[in-house]
Amino acid sequence: MRGVVTVFLLLWSCTTGLFTLTAQELRASVTVNGAALHGSSPELIHSMEESLHTFLNGQLWGESFMQSDQKVSCSFTLILTDHVPDGSFRGELYVQSRKRGEAVGMGATMLVLRDRELEFNYSPYQPLRFDLHAIRDNLTAVTAYYSCLILALEQDAVESLGGTRFFRMMEQIASGAASNRWRGWEMNRRQGSRSSLAAAFNDGSLESFRLMWHRLHADPQLTTAAQAVEVLYTLYKEQPGNPMLTLFADGRLHELVSILAGGDRIDREQWLRQLREIYPTRNDALEKLRQ
Repeated sequence: MRGVVTVFLLLWSCTTGLFTLTAQELRASVTVNGAALHGSSPELIHSMEESLHTFLNGQLWGESFMQSDQKVSCSFTLILTDHVPDGSFRGELYVQSRKRGEAVGMGATMLVLRDRELEFNYSPYQPLRFDLHAIRDNLTAVTAYYSCLILALEQDAVESLGGTRFFRMMEQIASGAASNRWRGWEMNRRQGSRSSLAAAFNDGSLESFRLMWHRLHADPQLTTAAQAVEVLYTLYKEQPGNPMLTLFADGRLHELVSILAGGDRIDREQWLRQLREIYPTRNDALEKLRQ
């Protein structure tokens, strides 16, 4: 995704009402940018940033202490675009995560996305809490949802279908949030909503994408990269608007192309044709296949 502001995010899993991690933790960084707002005090923006940071990082989420190099590095930046007197805000959320233990560099990025439809209420110095079974606050619902997505993708990369419980939690969050009629959760409005992404990852008929995700991370070689193209192309032919295609392109397409660039000319031409059909606006990412 071009121009995405990177940001360090997130947290948890859930066994009761509140989120608790049982297998891993996240190293989250939080930035709230209120430069576009007029009349909002710096103290309010700072309070929001601190509340989010405390919410995401203020507890030991795992059952046992995790070494710092075992945590999943992730980030989010919240850019506020509007504030109305009743205390509600509108903004955009930029999310990124890296493979656990990976330094910044080619192949380290796991997830990059931009959520343009965040609306929520916030009062200064208000503690943020989340209950999976009684979702009443959209800010915590959205950050919990993306926390589960980060953990699910990480677990799927480590173990075949290992992120299932986190994907199921995403769908549960989406269901609870959609009942509140907040923007961005509508299932039938468009395929890029949070609800549609959660539904896609929980659709058993689309497991081939998740299995491909694992193989590509476990063995990032030419053979698995070629298989990934076939999975993406089949998904595109069957469901051209599936949000998993966009998610893959934003986070992993550059590395996929870098691996495919090691193939012979005839294979590269075939992969280029297929990927250009799937991603007609991603010419920069596909450039290496033309060489």
